[in-house]
Amino acid sequence: MAGLSYEDEGSGPWPAFADLLGATTLLFLILFAAVAAPALKRAGEADARENTLKKIEQKVAEAGNRENVDVLRVGDYLLVRIEGEATFGQNRFELAQLKPEGKQILREFGAFLRRDSVLNLIDQIQVVGHTSSEGSEERNWILSSSRAASVSLFLIDSVGIGPCQVSALGRSRYYPVDPEAARKSNRVNENDRRIELEIRPILPTDTVQAERRSNCVVKERV
Repeated sequence: MAGLSYEDEGSGPWPAFADLLGATTLLFLILFAAVAAPALKRAGEADARENTLKKIEQKVAEAGNRENVDVLRVGDYLLVRIEGEATFGQNRFELAQLKPEGKQILREFGAFLRRDSVLNLIDQIQVVGHTSSEGSEERNWILSSSRAASVSLFLIDSVGIGPCQVSALGRSRYYPVDPEAARKSNRVNENDRRIELEIRPILPTDTVQAERRSNCVVKERV
């Protein structure tokens, strides 16, 4: 029909729209990868931690199947609680003053960890010392820290756990076994004089853990 013209192929709006759609899709994929990749990595780390914790928990629960020992799952680590009557008496903290029952519990604990190479799954065993409520601030800090140090030495020298896998921490009197009762009463609870072992698993993707382990230097004693 005279006077009527059509645009040549490729000169209309559709190619421009297709280019825009392609660019938008590419941008979406880039953003998705930027968000999804870290999330997938975290999910993988969580799965690895959970699997390792289950393996450790199974063995540690066997060692903890006795009086005066509790094994608890606390977040991303296991807590082995050795009650006060099996560890140190009032104002006691030296390694020689660790009760025979506590020493036996720790030996059994080490034997279970060495079985089936469970120890190879553990990054850190943090030994935590606690005190009861009596005594001065300074005394309780010294007591709790010294108890943790004594048990750490026992784990290294008598149980056979490497020093790079052990650390010691004192928490004084501030974490009683029964917080509600402690808030309501000033009564001394002898069970607060306890030792706890916080068992933290190795995470293969955790570079901070790996760096700390590689920086640990063990020399012969002089």
